[in-house]
Amino acid sequence: MLLVAAAALGFWAFGLRTQPPERRGVSSAAPPPPPPSNTIVDPLAPDRPVKLDPSPRATASADWVTARPGFQYSRPAAERGGLNPCALPAVDAGAFEPWSNLSKGHFSVPRSGALDATGGFDLVLHFHGDELARRELVESGQNFVLYALTLDASESYSGLFAGTKLFGQLVRQIEQSLATTYGVPAHARHVALTAWSAGYMAVLSILVQPEAKDIEAVVLLDGLHGPRRALGPQLAPFVEYARRAESGERFMLITHSSIDPPDFASTTESVHYLLSALGERPQPVRRDDRVGLELVEYFTHGDFHVRGYAGNDKADHCAQVTLLRDAYAALARRWKR
Repeated sequence: MLLVAAAALGFWAFGLRTQPPERRGVSSAAPPPPPPSNTIVDPLAPDRPVKLDPSPRATASADWVTARPGFQYSRPAAERGGLNPCALPAVDAGAFEPWSNLSKGHFSVPRSGALDATGGFDLVLHFHGDELARRELVESGQNFVLYALTLDASESYSGLFAGTKLFGQLVRQIEQSLATTYGVPAHARHVALTAWSAGYMAVLSILVQPEAKDIEAVVLLDGLHGPRRALGPQLAPFVEYARRAESGERFMLITHSSIDPPDFASTTESVHYLLSALGERPQPVRRDDRVGLELVEYFTHGDFHVRGYAGNDKADHCAQVTLLRDAYAALARRWKR
């Protein structure tokens, strides 16, 4: 206190009037300490830092792209909080209207805050797991309009969307329905595509069409895969979209488990191929996430994000849907800029 007083008197003696930092509009609080050198602040989950893993990994070898997935184990229910990721408890979806049917699929609207003063709304089209997606949207607390479509094993996502212009028709149907309900010219101001598992084929089929040029975000949860002999051509649209996300023009999140299917490229191999096509490589890390998910690979450049997880069982595949919660929150931050 004496030093502060002396300094203040010195300034007055030279005719230089000063004010305390808080009076000048400058915070006097010390900046937060930097994170430890062995951790990463995850922009998708700032409250859950990622620890670097110094142990040797396949991603450090020359053949990391084509290497089969490691981490061939699955955590028991006791390490998942006693939960079964494939049968998670339902949440109260009372903040959303009941599903409204369209020509294909259906959509659900927040009971409040869905439209702005001009009739604009944020739209997420999700493929594979209707109630799963809405559960995570409820948990995220975001006011997105959610479209969802789940096909059974006898139907084809690619056949439904490839060259059919169905994507554009669905967006217009939702806009028209909301315009009728609210009495304003409703319009989708932001559009994102999200998919879990087999639903990624719908996203692939939509991205190659001209009407998809304004899609601002793509989220693929443990679904990116393809035949090993034709992986490059199949993943080309995602490589191009990832480039745009790296520049910040778009947002993209891709996650993978460590499931190792016998007859096609796994989600791990497919994601590694995509990263290598961009001249990138993931970092080995460790972090415990929801319902027993164990993060083992991390990559972020611009707004392109990859998160790889351990686990080779059905439960590990189901648990990936809970990552939608982080994706929804990240989209909300991006769209509010």
